[in-house]
Amino acid sequence: MSWKAVDAGGGDLGPARPTAAAALCAAAVVAWPVGVAADDGRRLDLAAVLGAGGRRVQDLLDALSDGDTEVDVESLARLTPAGPVDLPVDVVALPGGVAATADVDPVWLAEVERRRATLRDSVLAAGRTEELEAALHVAMLVATERLDPTDDADVDAHVASGARLWLLAGAVVSALGGADSDPFAAWAWLVVAGWWPIGPCRGRLVVSAA
Repeated sequence: MSWKAVDAGGGDLGPARPTAAAALCAAAVVAWPVGVAADDGRRLDLAAVLGAGGRRVQDLLDALSDGDTEVDVESLARLTPAGPVDLPVDVVALPGGVAATADVDPVWLAEVERRRATLRDSVLAAGRTEELEAALHVAMLVATERLDPTDDADVDAHVASGARLWLLAGAVVSALGGADSDPFAAWAWLVVAGWWPIGPCRGRLVVSAA
């Protein structure tokens, strides 16, 4: 039995591999929505390949690709990956967001990193390394295409793009490893809706228009 990554029309996106997850990892490009096809004719979407948490990843990439998601910025911003933060939400323009990154609370940031690492460890401990690699590979290909700034000389836009990609990668790990608890979910929805949530900075919770 072998599998290939395929686009919505069934066109091949990469070479055949022995598992569905490996086929997604082998795709050099991704045309969303992506799936896999077996040599016996069976088809699976991304969610089915990833298993537990895969639907959350697919829904995020659907919304990112759609480009027309509306969210409650203040409510989602307070549900940070490190836990709820009860601070005034300050929505700033992109230059202000870049400036605010220098003042992000280091204790809060360390907790974000700790939670992300713990979630990743739980996925790996469950024997789902291949599924995690496939999810990150597909998500980063889709997101990079959508979030890459059109102006290569716009430094602020590239800073925001990189930060949003980092958050989406964290959201993928969180979705696969978080069971009912998904600490990155709220901020992931901000990202796919066009925002850049930055974090607690000097007594305010900063979100930038990306």
